Amino acid sequence: MALPKLSKRETATTPTALNSFLKHGVVKLRQANFDSDPKRLVIDVEINRVSASLEIDTGAGKTVIAQASLKKYRLVEYKTVIAVPTFGKKFPTNKFWSLAKLDTLVIGNSVIHTVPVGIKEIPHSDGLLGTSEMHRVGAVLDCAERALYLAPRGPSRGTSDKLAAMLQSNGFTQVPLRLNSDQHLEVDCSIDGVSSTMLVDTGSQFTFVDESIGTKAGIIMKQSMTPVRGSDSAPRSIGRVRKLAIGEFEARDADICFVDLKKADHPSTYLLGISELASNSAIIDVGRLNMYLRHPQ
Repeated sequence: MALPKLSKRETATTPTALNSFLKHGVVKLRQANFDSDPKRLVIDVEINRVSASLEIDTGAGKTVIAQASLKKYRLVEYKTVIAVPTFGKKFPTNKFWSLAKLDTLVIGNSVIHTVPVGIKEIPHSDGLLGTSEMHRVGAVLDCAERALYLAPRGPSRGTSDKLAAMLQSNGFTQVPLRLNSDQHLEVDCSIDGVSSTMLVDTGSQFTFVDESIGTKAGIIMKQSMTPVRGSDSAPRSIGRVRKLAIGEFEARDADICFVDLKKADHPSTYLLGISELASNSAIIDVGRLNMYLRHPQ
């Protein structure tokens, strides 16, 4: 099978080109202005036959529904004593997970039945579409072109191998991902030569790394006053990284956020955010755990 070449005018693969190649159902995403950040990716779905808008969040291991939407979707809430982690804040917390179960979740032309979900306060949307459900529908997420491709029969090794060959022939670098114990996507990185591990998190506005990494790498960090959702209590600075290596891909002159995580709930959790992903045309094969990156054209 001949692999299609992309024109120089295409900053990534276009939705039409990818869809004709993958033969998946395609769902166009839109950008939403959460916390004065226009890069959030939002998808329109149906929950229990009611329309909903969910943020695409690869940093969420499972789908989460907003507390305020329980009645809208006729959900029964079951409370737990499991604390809700908040990035950059110390335990204990006064917020705890609740659980519920969706009868149906419709994503494009895919219908998922009996979906367990988390419940928590989410002020800006009906909830978060997590990696568990994206994996089940063999999703391929195009961060730059804002599209989600679905395989109703689930992940396919053959299709993913062909996708990898096509993207690599068009200048993309393949970066292996893995799932950690919380079902979050992890990737090996280094910041100016200092090795690290990050979560691939489209629900994070910025890329976050601990201050100790910046100090070890000799990066000049300047205090930032920009509000960051979910990390209000964490001191943060912005620093220019000369070389951010994500697997075998190297991003040059990246501005990332350094946070004091010594007393955080997950001190080892560093986040590769949507700004860095979109600027490097990230295409994430959630079903087969691979990411593809290309330098801006």
